[in-house]
Amino acid sequence: MSCILLLGDAHLRDGDPEVDVFLNFLDSLPTGAVALYLLGDLFDLWVGSSAFTTESHRRVLDALRRLRAGGLRLVYVEGNRDYHLRRAYLGNPFDDLTESRLEIAFGPRRLHLSHGDQVNRRDRPYRFWRWLAKGPFLLGTFDLLPPVLAGSLSDRIERRMARTNLRHRVRFPEEDCRLYARARREEGCDTVVLGHFHQRMHRIFGEGSGRVEVFILPAWREDRGYLKFESDGGAVFESFRSTALGVRVDDDAGSLEREGA
Repeated sequence: MSCILLLGDAHLRDGDPEVDVFLNFLDSLPTGAVALYLLGDLFDLWVGSSAFTTESHRRVLDALRRLRAGGLRLVYVEGNRDYHLRRAYLGNPFDDLTESRLEIAFGPRRLHLSHGDQVNRRDRPYRFWRWLAKGPFLLGTFDLLPPVLAGSLSDRIERRMARTNLRHRVRFPEEDCRLYARARREEGCDTVVLGHFHQRMHRIFGEGSGRVEVFILPAWREDRGYLKFESDGGAVFESFRSTALGVRVDDDAGSLEREGA
């Protein structure tokens, strides 16, 4: 049976042992996987400019290119730590790359995929920062910077993003999520997948024709978890474990939480 994998918030960085674990995961994808969807913040900071490219970027991108050459479909949805990636990486290595959202069909499901950073409408300071940072002005600034200055700016942006919207990320915005999911249902999607909140969660809102299922991805670097959809419509959270004896995948289906509207 074929399946697709969805993963978010790895927050990889240079000198990070988690990079090797992630590369091990890419080399050990579950049998039957036909596509990998990365829902943002793969790195602690990722800018679509060569001046900002580090060794960890290069290693992971090379591994992704090998997977794509082997026939795996790769898709990226930008997160709040990603800036202007489409111009640099669409087609190499990603088959599709979007700044905000994506709708796909797989098996019986119609899925809406987004990082999740725009779910909470009340987080106005972050929404302003996002508008500024992803606009054309900052992109032009990135292009003009030599690598040394780009590295310094990267450190500053990472520190700022660590503080940005912290209050809104600590507490999951249940009602905002409900409203967001229902809006996506009205657009024809029956399944919503989000990252950003670093919590493994499962919700069901509505009933009958208004029913929509929501999955919140765990942060990869916290428990190496990801979500798998099978072609028959089944969904399961799994966790990757790399041990001295090899690779183990833990099935976490029993931990799914359900909540009616």
